[in-house]
Amino acid sequence: MKKIFLTGSALALLLAASSCDKDILDENPRSVLVPSFLGTPDGLQAGLAGVYSGLRNATSDQGGSNFMSQGTDEFMRGFGASDGLEDYNGGLLNNNNGTATNLWATYYRYINDANGVIQYAGTVQGLTAPALAQIVAEAKVLRAWYYFQLVQAFGDVPLTLTFVDAPTKDFSRNSTADVYNAIVTDLNDALKDIASTAAQPGRVTRATALHMLAKVHLTRATSTGKQGDDYAKAAQYASELITDASKYGKGLEADPADVFKEGNENGKEVLFNVQFNTDPTFTGISDNGAGGAGQNQTNFLFRGRYDELPNVARSIVYGRPFGRLASTPYLLTSYILPSETNPRQWRTTDTRYNKWFTTLWLVNSTGTGAANSGVAFNPKAVIGDTAAWYAGREITAAEQARINARPNGRYVVGTPSTYTTKYSPYINKFDDATRSATNTSSDRPLILYRLAETYLIAAEANMYLGNLNQARDYINVVRRRAAAPGRAAQMEITTAQLNIDFILDERTRELCGEQTRWFDLVRTGKLVERVKKYVPAFVASKPSPIPGATDTYGSDAAKNIQPYHVLRPIPQQEIDRTNGKITQNPGYPQ
Repeated sequence: MKKIFLTGSALALLLAASSCDKDILDENPRSVLVPSFLGTPDGLQAGLAGVYSGLRNATSDQGGSNFMSQGTDEFMRGFGASDGLEDYNGGLLNNNNGTATNLWATYYRYINDANGVIQYAGTVQGLTAPALAQIVAEAKVLRAWYYFQLVQAFGDVPLTLTFVDAPTKDFSRNSTADVYNAIVTDLNDALKDIASTAAQPGRVTRATALHMLAKVHLTRATSTGKQGDDYAKAAQYASELITDASKYGKGLEADPADVFKEGNENGKEVLFNVQFNTDPTFTGISDNGAGGAGQNQTNFLFRGRYDELPNVARSIVYGRPFGRLASTPYLLTSYILPSETNPRQWRTTDTRYNKWFTTLWLVNSTGTGAANSGVAFNPKAVIGDTAAWYAGREITAAEQARINARPNGRYVVGTPSTYTTKYSPYINKFDDATRSATNTSSDRPLILYRLAETYLIAAEANMYLGNLNQARDYINVVRRRAAAPGRAAQMEITTAQLNIDFILDERTRELCGEQTRWFDLVRTGKLVERVKKYVPAFVASKPSPIPGATDTYGSDAAKNIQPYHVLRPIPQQEIDRTNGKITQNPGYPQ
């Protein structure tokens, strides 16, 4: 019997599933796949666990966030190493791009695992018919997710729905329409049998499938595979999920702060997430947080160089600054309401900015050995007092004078005119203060889909259908939830404000950093326009918040982006392996 060993771009990895009474979806690794093992109860469940395990590799190390968030209107070049995605650098974003190559291989590796589960389920003896149906339904949802990632990123891609257990070069690109049809078929098939609630946190459910169907139809509606009823279907599935949310144990959190509260990653708003724990055998957690597929590095990727601020040392609470994504001015100002005409009012009505961005750092290092010449900057510094504040507005000379005259001494003040690549507010949605060491990766589950997005999908689909009152009402649910006490009315919008740019702005305010923005801009035809409009040009040196220090700012994204960048490059190794049957996307080296 043929065995598939895990080498190079091996197509199959099975992880044996834990017993059903565990609190979370857990896996123990296997290094060799014997296809007939899938025809046993243990093998089938192990195969499904393997499909789940691939989500870590596809989303949680820096490749996932970079691939979906860099090169958008929300984020510009960070201070850390890059793969060309953030500024459309043709020397890196080409047919040999490492991130595109790795993710392509990851998606297909676990698609093949899903194919095996689905194909072999009918031969298994010893499991009840409902149990088998549930396993197949989960595998189909996951296979649909992997293909959805592929078709959004690369366009036409190979479509294989049967298990591959021997090397082959017989692959070519299928049409976008074919791939979307397969995705929709899988999700509709899953709805017939999938459970309404998860047996374990991390497992996909009917709520996941409904959300995906809404999102897939919304996305397909502007693709080359579009169907005339896509917007109607998107509205239908989103509405069903919203209406029946309580039936699935789902609902919006009352406070946006609770959505990403540590320990609430499996909360009622979450529709789909990626599970982690502290076992380095399969999560890839390391002491230095670098390398190793399957780590959750998301808590590091947005973080600026707080550890260069006077009197602030790198710490577990503040995390490791990887600096792959720096916030654009557009992102930071998107939470300011038009009615907030006084800068002191900015971001006081919409609470999401103050809950989801870090703008304040406290002194944790003092005395003669204080971090970053802290004793010279402020010899009066006291542990726990303010070390730096990024104000989000310009401050007056009188305000600065009061800060300088404080009994505990001055602190660093950052303002929009001094924000730089290393020193500006950053997202804290994925922070993990419970790690064992400063540079250790996170073991928090990573949220991929949540119910707030379902409301925004429903709003967008209904807007395109001309149901403006319904679209307005769906958006206002999300906006009222974000309102400061007593200010819900100020957060509400009218139908006259509805257009795709407003919806994209609202998606930024609600979903920034959640691995959806590049896809959003592509499907709405706004990628090139918004990158050119909102990403500032690269500046080699400008004043920073730290007195006397300068830093870079901006990126070359607006200068470099081209219309063909709405697709990622096909990996050259896949073209070579199929002797050219798989072809390159336009604009990239052929």
